Amino acid sequence: MGDACHKINPSGGHGAVTAMHDAITLANLIYSMPTKTSEDITAIFKEYQEERYPAVMESFKNSQVMSKVTSRGITGAVVLFLATRMPMWLWRIMLAKTVRFRPQVGFLPNIPLQGSVVPVVSPSEQKARALFNRQQHAAASI
Repeated sequence: MGDACHKINPSGGHGAVTAMHDAITLANLIYSMPTKTSEDITAIFKEYQEERYPAVMESFKNSQVMSKVTSRGITGAVVLFLATRMPMWLWRIMLAKTVRFRPQVGFLPNIPLQGSVVPVVSPSEQKARALFNRQQHAAASI
C-alpha cells in the first residue's frame, strides 16, 4: 500500500494518502467478497488494481510536478515562478482534480458531503455500501 506499491516522489505528500485510499479500497472489496475462495481473492485484487490505477497515476503525475518545483536549477525556478503566479481559477481546477478521489468505507454509516467538490464514488465503495444497506435492512426487519 502507498509508497510500497506506488513509486511516488515524497515531496508531493501523496504517499500516505494513497496508502489510506488503498486500505479503504481493499477493505471495501474484502467486505463485499461473496466467498473466501482463492478465486474471489484473486478477483478482488484485480478489481483493486483496476480501481486504484487511474487515481495513483494522477498522484504520480502530480508528484513529478512537485519534484520539478523542489528541484534546484532552471527547471525548478521556472515551474516555481509559474506556480506562484497562476490565476486562482486555474488553481481551483487543479485542486478539484486532486481532491476528487475521496473513498469512504462502505460498511460504515455514510459521511455526508461537505465542500464544493463532488467526489468520485468508487466501485468498491458502491459494492460494500450495497451489501451494508442490505444487511442493515435485514437487521431492521427482524
